[in-house]
Amino acid sequence: MLACVLLIMIPLSLTACGGRANTSSSVYPNIDDADIPDILEKTVGTVGNTYFTSFGKSDNKDYRSYLAVTFENTTEDDYDELMEHYQSASTGTDEEGFLLFDWGRLHVNAEDDSILLNAYMK
Repeated sequence: MLACVLLIMIPLSLTACGGRANTSSSVYPNIDDADIPDILEKTVGTVGNTYFTSFGKSDNKDYRSYLAVTFENTTEDDYDELMEHYQSASTGTDEEGFLLFDWGRLHVNAEDDSILLNAYMK
């Protein structure tokens, strides 16, 4: 009888633990990959500061979520690689220099040994 109870409880425990979105294996710490466009999953250097907010809390009310990422320990080649990657899927740029996509807009800025991303998602 005890063996039967254990056989039922162990799978239920494993299912309960695995039922929550797993963000520990996410590209960015504490951010579910399902919340960001696939093209933003490419990384270079070391992932530094990340920030994600959703449900209309971004600065621009036309977008439902905002992602800010800093890649540290980067080179000019890293920047070029990212820009080539992003531009391959971009539909153009706006007057503020943001790359435009079906899912929103993205600004990429290289500064010292870091690359800063600001993504606004519809």
